[in-house]
Amino acid sequence: MRIERRFFEWGIFFIALGAIPMAVQLGWLDRAAVGGAWRLWPVFLIAAGLGIILARGPLHFVGGLLTAITFGLILGGALAGGISAMGCASGGSSATAFPTSTGTFGSSASVDLTIDCGTATLTTAAGPGWTFSGSGDAEWRPAVNSSADSLSIANGRGGDLFNFGAARSDWHLQLPTNPNLDLSLTMNAGTARLDLGGARLTGLSLTGNAGSVRIDLSKTTSVGSFDATINAGDVLVALPSTTMSGSVTVNAGHFGFCAPAGVGLRIQTGGALSGNNFGEQGLIQDGNTWTSPGLATSGVVIDLQTTANAGSVELNPGGGCQ
Repeated sequence: MRIERRFFEWGIFFIALGAIPMAVQLGWLDRAAVGGAWRLWPVFLIAAGLGIILARGPLHFVGGLLTAITFGLILGGALAGGISAMGCASGGSSATAFPTSTGTFGSSASVDLTIDCGTATLTTAAGPGWTFSGSGDAEWRPAVNSSADSLSIANGRGGDLFNFGAARSDWHLQLPTNPNLDLSLTMNAGTARLDLGGARLTGLSLTGNAGSVRIDLSKTTSVGSFDATINAGDVLVALPSTTMSGSVTVNAGHFGFCAPAGVGLRIQTGGALSGNNFGEQGLIQDGNTWTSPGLATSGVVIDLQTTANAGSVELNPGGGCQ
């Protein structure tokens, strides 16, 4: 049987990509240590040189093989250790504070945030009012559009991937607990922390591209649904003690979640080159479905559908979800 070279190299890449996060998940490697795998980038140059030298010899495959392994290790280490610093260039500009924005919602509102290259912190406070403050590149202030039932905030710069060359953004948004909120967050090459105690969420949607996000839902009043798509990122979520459903797709990334004691779990899994620790956490497997013991008598049930491609899903990770 003859193996197509390019398929072989892609296979090696995906093996290396998934092996590092899996080894961290199993405790074989330290998460902080593998975060520095990006420093292997000079090996790319070595691989290119070998590829040229050996192009017409019997060892012509060595350059491509070394490239596939190195790229897989770098990206896998970044996923396991926190990738946000890799894709977000701060550039030569210095961040400046932008004017604070405030507003008031009615009984319900939608909130849509898109941040490229930076950090975002979301908190809550009693009442109907919201407050947005922070800093960023002076030439690319965030665009804020609001009404009584909506709030949209996005980086003012368009067209350039992840605001490359701009100063890092640092956003602080305080949301009200009185209205019902439908919250959507898109994080590109950055970090975000959402502490949503007391919030009443009809829905929470997250898209993380090369980013790191921490979400604390443990003290929310209610969560209707949770949907997340993670592309080369790391997301940790502390789940609430309320019934909810969710859907999570992980592409070359890591999703970890912490469940309160006594909450029933029903998790459906799918995808390729994926891993989880559900069995180690005492869940019972039936095909592609994992359930917690005594699910039928649980007063609170959380349903999650997970799809992981070259990624991992972890219940109650060792470092917690904070």
